[in-house]
Amino acid sequence: MRRSHLLILALILVIGLFFRSYQLTERFEFAHDGDLYSWIVKDIVVNHHFRLIGQLTSAPGIFIGGLFYYLLIPFFLLSNMDPIGTTSFAIIIGLVTIFSLYFVLSKLFKTEVGLIASFLYATLLTTVNADRWIVPTVTTNLWVIWYFYGVIKIARGDYRVLPILGILIGLIWHVHIALIPALIAIPAAIYFAKKLPNTKQVAQFFIALFATSLPLLMFEARHGFGQTLSLISNFTTPQVGATGLYKLTLVLNMVVKNISVLFFAPQSFSQTFNIFFVLIIILLGFLLIRKKILSQKEFLIFLIWIAGVIAFFGLSSSPISEYYFSNIGIIFLSLVSLLLYLIFKSSYLGKALVAGLLILIPIKNGYFMITQDYYHKGYIEKKAVVNFIKTDSENRGFPCIGISYITAAGENVGFRYFFYLKNMHLVHPSLNIPVYNIVIPDELSLGEAKQKFGHIGVIPPTKVPSLETIQKTCQTPNTNLTDSLFGYVD
Repeated sequence: MRRSHLLILALILVIGLFFRSYQLTERFEFAHDGDLYSWIVKDIVVNHHFRLIGQLTSAPGIFIGGLFYYLLIPFFLLSNMDPIGTTSFAIIIGLVTIFSLYFVLSKLFKTEVGLIASFLYATLLTTVNADRWIVPTVTTNLWVIWYFYGVIKIARGDYRVLPILGILIGLIWHVHIALIPALIAIPAAIYFAKKLPNTKQVAQFFIALFATSLPLLMFEARHGFGQTLSLISNFTTPQVGATGLYKLTLVLNMVVKNISVLFFAPQSFSQTFNIFFVLIIILLGFLLIRKKILSQKEFLIFLIWIAGVIAFFGLSSSPISEYYFSNIGIIFLSLVSLLLYLIFKSSYLGKALVAGLLILIPIKNGYFMITQDYYHKGYIEKKAVVNFIKTDSENRGFPCIGISYITAAGENVGFRYFFYLKNMHLVHPSLNIPVYNIVIPDELSLGEAKQKFGHIGVIPPTKVPSLETIQKTCQTPNTNLTDSLFGYVD
């Protein structure tokens, strides 16, 4: 690798670090997912509970694997079990993903293509926000990049990557089960390779697959293969929602939205927010074939991958969401990077145009990130609320308290783990205990909130029963530890 390429890659990583770390603590949206993964990590570390599964997913009866939670453990320990440690994990994953994209596309195509693609990934707000969003699926893009590498290498007849694909397939349960339809690209790649792997390579694939699938196999064997049956049921049993042609149209609209948002967020343009923009990018793939930058079989694999994912979710009865189609993004990011490389090497004007575009993107997105107005009800505010309640209740001599929420459904989340960290004894609100009201947004308090933390208000108890009554009520178990938590299983 030339020294100039190393310097450019280093600059890309620095820029990527800025986008992924800028005010990350201030904008850390700690909500239900944060409570869940914190509670699960606490269960592993404090309760010494070896877990094979994580939280319940949106698909009934299906859990995500436990790898994400085990990866978080060192960061929780370094931050004294405070969830702020997970922000360091997110930054590392983001930087590793940027480097992986550079490595993969440089190896598959040209070093310049890898630099362009990694720069786009480092600075496009959609990928930036995906890396800053600390949830179990945060490793999806990293998984997709290396899967892309494995598929293209197989299409070129290089089966040495089979162990990598075995590992990746086994990790789907730990990352996102919506990645399963993307596996259609593997048999297509084998077909275009015009040869089969040898016995050793096949054995290495199954060993890698078995090793990473072992937690899933153990859990399924112990629980009657309930998840497997639930997965089959979710995709075969008719459910309430869109079906037929309308479902397919809905899927296409989601794909179009994802691709448009990938390249142009936070802006939205009618010219790109339609199927024709996506088709243009795909059709320009023929130009890449003509210029011998992309092979015909690799382009066909792209099409099969895209069509397979669209067909699977278009024909299934399962409810869908935009992030189900995030695995297609690597294809369009690669096509655009290859097209920019083609323009770059065409002439001095092409070099100037590509350089100008790549300079404009971080300036535009960086300005938006710095000036963006965001709602202050995340990690800092919720932690401050709990700290205030802890101090106020101790100063007033309350042995236990109740917590009530004045907010919209689903907004009363992200506090529970902080109450655990403060070792607070909570019981269900009643007239027999002092009750603190947490108001989100604080405007709903109609001026009654005595303390405000960002857009969260706190109304301290105004009617306090006798200490004898409170002490009697506090003899009940700590409901913060005993109440169920949606998505959490012991």
